[in-house]
This record gives sequence, structure tokens and C-alpha cells, in this order.
Amino acid sequence: MTTLLEAKNLKVFFPITGGVLQRVRGYIKAVNGIDVDVQEGEIVSIVGESGCGKSTLGFSILGLTPVTSGEISLLKNRLDTKKPSSWKPFRKSFQIIFQDPFTSLNPRHTIFRILSEPLLKYNICSNKEAKDGVARLLEQVGLSPDLMQQFPYTFSGGQRQRIAIARSIGISPKLIICDEVVSALDVSVQAQIIQLLIDLKKRLGLSLLFITHDLSLVKVISDRVYVMYLGKILETRETNPLFSKPQHPYTEALLNSIPTTDRSIRPQILEGEVPSPLNLPQGCIFRSRCKYSREICKERHPDLIPSNSGQTACFFPLNR
Repeated sequence: MTTLLEAKNLKVFFPITGGVLQRVRGYIKAVNGIDVDVQEGEIVSIVGESGCGKSTLGFSILGLTPVTSGEISLLKNRLDTKKPSSWKPFRKSFQIIFQDPFTSLNPRHTIFRILSEPLLKYNICSNKEAKDGVARLLEQVGLSPDLMQQFPYTFSGGQRQRIAIARSIGISPKLIICDEVVSALDVSVQAQIIQLLIDLKKRLGLSLLFITHDLSLVKVISDRVYVMYLGKILETRETNPLFSKPQHPYTEALLNSIPTTDRSIRPQILEGEVPSPLNLPQGCIFRSRCKYSREICKERHPDLIPSNSGQTACFFPLNR
């Protein structure tokens, strides 16, 4: 399989300033040395609690958030992450669908303009063909072409997200990053949007990178999963092994917190406060909430090592 995306030791730090001179007093390490890759035809998910840095990771991969250090390769071409222009040749192949459908569409533009601009910019069609091109995109996402002259405010959240999906697929990308694409939608609409993305993935030959905290969704759609916590990947493996035999205590805790229809099984809430990203604990970053923590966990954070067809950052992995 072709490697579409590969990031190595990726770091995104945000400086914290203070005082009269606004000197840097520390850094929020939103992404702290992460390796991630996506192969052609895959659906890969990045999961974790809110604030773990998963959306920042997605934005940095596309150059929407400045990268502090590390390597990013798109279609096996290594980028100069210090130059925003490095991403320009790959904009057509790598797209993103944002979380909030109410702010991701320009309220001053009609749906026709929103969808036709990328088609014209990348010479997908001519001005004369733009109307037909937009009509095809709307039909692909289950909307009527008659709606193209309306403005975003006339649509529901689910319809807006369909329009955002249409915008992302219009220029035939290879990979789409889906940043919490259903978290702002009604439950009744979420399944429709996910099914639409899966259908488009099969029909158009797309690869998808899902950023989400919904483990039930991850289990259904993903080929591989990255489990993220406080800027680091704690576990990565194929979906079925991860859900049947998690190796990291954090993954185990996330899986135990999933609600079920069986009233005799109560979700287990992970106890303890998430440490401040400004004051990370010494040693393993998860040890303050880990019931398996031992003395060695206080000394250093474990590296990701091979474990049961994947990788785990734990001195004492589970289910070995």
C-alpha cells in the first residue's frame, strides 16, 4: 500500500508568556513527539479525552497550526515544516472537514460559491461547467441541486456538514482528515453522516483520518487506532485486537467507560484529574491516574515498544 501520510517525532508547543515584557514562561506541549501514518485505503482513528491534543495534531499535519519540530511526509515527499508554502503542492490531495458546521462555511457566500471556488481554482471545471459540477457534488452528499443558491443559515447542522463534505471531495483528494465531524450534530443525524463518509470512501477510493472521542464509532469504522493522552500516543494497533485485548491501562479505562444497553454493566469512570499540560507529572504521564503504577513509572515516560501486533507505551502492558 502507498503511504499517504507519515509524521515522525512531531511536536507542537504553544508558548505561555507573562509579565510586562511578555517573556516566555513555559510551553503547552499539545503534541509531544508523535509518530503517525496513514496508508492508502485505510480508515485510521485518533482517540482520547478532550484536550489531549488530537485536533492540534490533525491541524499541524495540514500546516494549519505551526509545527515546532519533527518530520511530515505527504505522498512520500518530506515537507519543510518551517515554510507554510511547503504544503501548497499537496492541498488538492489532503483535505479536512471541521468539527463545527456552523462556523466552517462562510455565511456571506451561497452554497454555489462555496462549492464552485475549489473546482475553479484547481481547474476541475470551467466557469460554464461549474453549475453542473456543484449539482453533482450536492447529489453525492444527498442534497438537492436546487439548493445551491441558498446561504448556509438556511440549513440545519446535518445539512451544513453534508455541504462541508461536498466541498472536501470536490477536488478528488486522497486523504480527508475528519475532525470530530459528528460531535456537534444531533444523535439522529450522526449515523447518517458517518454512513455517508463510509460510502464516499468506498466509491471514491478515499482514505480517512478520524479524530474523535467516540469509541463506539471507532470500533465500527476504523482499520487502525491511535490512543492519545496529553500530547503522546500511548497505544496503537489494529481495531479488533485493541478492543478485545487492550495493552495500555488508559485504553482499558476508555473501553470500560463505554455505555452499554446492559443495565447490569455500569460504565467505569476513570478517576483522577487530568494533569495540567503546563505541569506534566514526572515519569509516565498517565501514572497519576493509573491503578497499576509502580516505582519505575515515576522515573521516566516509557517508549512505544512492539506489543501484541501493535505498540504500547507502558512498562507493564496488559493482556500480553
